[in-house]
Amino acid sequence: MTMHVDLTEETIAGVLAKAFGNRSFLIGLAITLLIVTVALVSFVWTPYDVTRLVIADKTQAPSWAHWFGTDHFGRDILSMIMVGARNSIAVALVAVGIGMGIGVPLGALAAARGGLADEALMRVNDVVFAFPALLSAIMITAIFGPGAVNAIIAIGIFNIPVFARVARAGALAIWPREF
Repeated sequence: MTMHVDLTEETIAGVLAKAFGNRSFLIGLAITLLIVTVALVSFVWTPYDVTRLVIADKTQAPSWAHWFGTDHFGRDILSMIMVGARNSIAVALVAVGIGMGIGVPLGALAAARGGLADEALMRVNDVVFAFPALLSAIMITAIFGPGAVNAIIAIGIFNIPVFARVARAGALAIWPREF
């Protein structure tokens, strides 16, 4: 039995029409585009310098000068959110890259080898899953010290089993087929 996937313009248009007809998809897309836009704008402009402390302006309510107000050091909250958006996107991309870069090959290897290799890789997967993500992050921070790099590594390590399981399941579904 041969399976043929036809990626014609009608198929792509149908998928896009179905996606854009889904309200949840549109809301998620709008939020994602807003965050990415704010992050990109923060590279060239923020209302105030996020490192500048103005104690006289501390804990101000939202106003025309500070749309989201100020924190207890007098820093503009909108400016900090803008800079934080780009940091959050960078952390997410690197952490997912770590998880995908290690998890997908491990999952594919487990499916291709089968037997003892598959069993061993999946049990190691289960051990990583047994620890909550927060506990893993605390453990890595305790061992290597605080910092963004260690947080990214902790999140990436927690993503490895997720990608490994998905890749293994996909590979097991395709492996017995004749192409």
